[in-house]
Amino acid sequence: MKNKAAIASVCLAASFVFGSGTTAIAAEASNGPNAGKVGLGYEGIFGGSILQGLSGRYWVNNNVAAEVNFFYGNATVSGINFIANKLDGDLLLGTAKVMFSPVVKPHSRFYVGIEGGLGSINLEADGVGTPGDVGVYVVNPLIGSEFSFAEIPELGFNFEVGYKFHHIDYTNDANVGDIDIDLNGIAIALGAHYYF
Repeated sequence: MKNKAAIASVCLAASFVFGSGTTAIAAEASNGPNAGKVGLGYEGIFGGSILQGLSGRYWVNNNVAAEVNFFYGNATVSGINFIANKLDGDLLLGTAKVMFSPVVKPHSRFYVGIEGGLGSINLEADGVGTPGDVGVYVVNPLIGSEFSFAEIPELGFNFEVGYKFHHIDYTNDANVGDIDIDLNGIAIALGAHYYF
């Protein structure tokens, strides 16, 4: 009987300790920044050259968010005499991202997510458009964090790192041959959103 009372006392004490901890965590999580708000702003991908984008982010609740991005980039290469004197390319890319935040603090959160996107590249060689279509497909598992300052909580800054899988598919209209290219690697993204 004495052992049962001791076990019951230990279980009761443990439930108070762990119960108060989960209550404190739940109370802290309810104070997360910008939950239920829409943020508009900037997202930049740093992987070789910088790809600039317009971004919209929505935190459904403290732990789940969705984001859409529209990126544009241009690259020019000169001096490739065996192909052309000048190659010029425009990249348009749209992506969607889903994020889950297991750690939420009053002014920050840590999240994991997955991003997918579709895009196209317009190529010109010496000012003449190349025949065919170039499509881009992107998948990006990522981790990141978002933080805001206590003085301006409506402005959120984010940092992400992920492993991007790029698949570039070139379909030649002249039936000379199609090309599939896989470009994979680590990419870093920085962003800022103003939440309404």
